[in-house]
Amino acid sequence: MATKKSKSKAARKSSAKRKASASGFSSLKIGNYSLDNLLKSSSDNLDAVADANRAIINGYTDIARHQYEMLKGLLRELRKVRGDRDVVVKELRRLIERAKKDVQALQKEARRTNSKAQKIVKKRADANLKAWKKLAAEVKKTVGGKRPAAAKSTTRKKAAPKKKASPKKKASPKKKAAPKRKAATR
Repeated sequence: MATKKSKSKAARKSSAKRKASASGFSSLKIGNYSLDNLLKSSSDNLDAVADANRAIINGYTDIARHQYEMLKGLLRELRKVRGDRDVVVKELRRLIERAKKDVQALQKEARRTNSKAQKIVKKRADANLKAWKKLAAEVKKTVGGKRPAAAKSTTRKKAAPKKKASPKKKASPKKKAAPKRKAATR
């Protein structure tokens, strides 16, 4: 009995320590953001990635199912092809055209699936970017607003008084080039 009480007491103490240390971190704030906001944002990021993965898995599962059905139908049609050579060639051409259209449909579905997953991730990335910009603006505002008065006066330069324009000097005459020497004749 005594060991049970001491174990539960120890468990309560350790849980109280964990809560105290966790509350110390949760009180950490940057601007209006706390550790809880950061954890929620990280959780939202993971949820967005999981949603994107689910969209891809579901989309490609549907694509695989459609592809299976298309191939099954195509093989069924191929087994029916009989007759003289002209009829067989005509049927095979028709089946090839159908297969091309099926492949195009599958490609379209794949693009749609990829696009859906990209939109999920992009939406979350945009939300993160917006949050970081907001945080940066708040930090800038907080840091900019809390400067001591003495520091403000030293960091800002006073506008220098305007100088009067000095009178223009007369242009000095250009020096003449030295006369060319005549070459000595031999």
